[in-house]
Amino acid sequence: MRKIKPVGIAGGSRSVKRLVFLTAIVLAAFTVQAQDVELREDHPREYVVQEGDTLWDIAGRFLTRPWQWPAIWDANPQIENPHLIYPGDVISLVFIDGEPRLMVNDSVRRLSPDVRREAIDGPISTIPLDAVETFLDAPRIVSAEEYEQLPYVIANNEQRVLAGPGDRTYVRGLDGAQTGDEVVLARVNYMFEDRSANPNSDARINKKMIEREGQVRAELRPASALWKSTIGQIDRYNYPVIGYELWETARGRVVRTGDPAIVEILSGRRETMEGDFVLPVHDHVYDASFHPRALDEIPEDGRVIAITGSSYGAGHYQVVAINLGTAQGIQAGHTFSAFRPGETIRDERYPLMSRAAFREPEKRYVDLPDEFAGRIMVFRPFEHVSYAIVLEGSGNTIQVDDVLAHPDRSL
Repeated sequence: MRKIKPVGIAGGSRSVKRLVFLTAIVLAAFTVQAQDVELREDHPREYVVQEGDTLWDIAGRFLTRPWQWPAIWDANPQIENPHLIYPGDVISLVFIDGEPRLMVNDSVRRLSPDVRREAIDGPISTIPLDAVETFLDAPRIVSAEEYEQLPYVIANNEQRVLAGPGDRTYVRGLDGAQTGDEVVLARVNYMFEDRSANPNSDARINKKMIEREGQVRAELRPASALWKSTIGQIDRYNYPVIGYELWETARGRVVRTGDPAIVEILSGRRETMEGDFVLPVHDHVYDASFHPRALDEIPEDGRVIAITGSSYGAGHYQVVAINLGTAQGIQAGHTFSAFRPGETIRDERYPLMSRAAFREPEKRYVDLPDEFAGRIMVFRPFEHVSYAIVLEGSGNTIQVDDVLAHPDRSL
């Protein structure tokens, strides 16, 4: 099976790369609104691009808010496309009609062509692709309704616990499949719950439950009717499920239809097990330019709902999931600030049975202010869930239940 290469710097011909980047920049010029761009006090006049740099890193040397770099990136008519930036290129800060602009200085290219060495993977990217590459390819997010209907592995050949390439496995629910069809075998890695959608929940209880609820659960299966009608009705557990994260474990081919169907495993990242699910083949094609921008209006209930690789918080270049997706207008490149919600604490100057508490009961509890945690940018949206990368931090890690705000906000 031929795998489709991602569009952009990670694959494809040089002409395709130039077309994608040029198109993205032109679109950015029309979509980025006039903004109050603020330069860093210690910004350089020029900067020589280094191996391993990203556009976000470079913008951060000049701007206090790097996500605004498309607004001041100026076209240089002397070169074919100034937005293909390579190690050795010189980025200069100039002022045109009093407005700051970042330009590519072509003197290095013209006078010293050997200085600008094209990296193996092409021009530098907006974000480090190696930090998100796995998430651009392996995971699939399905709705709770779709999850209930997924075909699944009922057993492996000869009742083996694990099956690999060359083995056969048996799949139920593979209706409509034809002999020769290729399929994806996948395993549930996470269940995404949206706590912000439950107005009856107590925020303080939710905060305490975060460490225990929503952790990675490889054994997830649809909840039983008994659970849903009894314990599942308890308010703090009854959060809406907005998606299941499934990771590809193997590829297979249908060799016989029926119930169960027989699937031969062709290749695999992991062994196939009873309970794994089956999905149609859908290789994700993406544009790797990822131009940062803000939504016109930030939804009030936007939250971080999961983090990867840690149970304590997500730092620089780690991946998080948010409860916004294409259904809410989210696209790759949308950028947010994340804020730690302030806790509600009791003011000890107003004891429960004191006169002060009776006179001013509203002062018994105080809502502490939200604290800036960092900035994130979406790189892969699904319908109701999106993956984002942490590009800036404040010294605090980004955690589950952090609130999403406009990327300009940091206080």
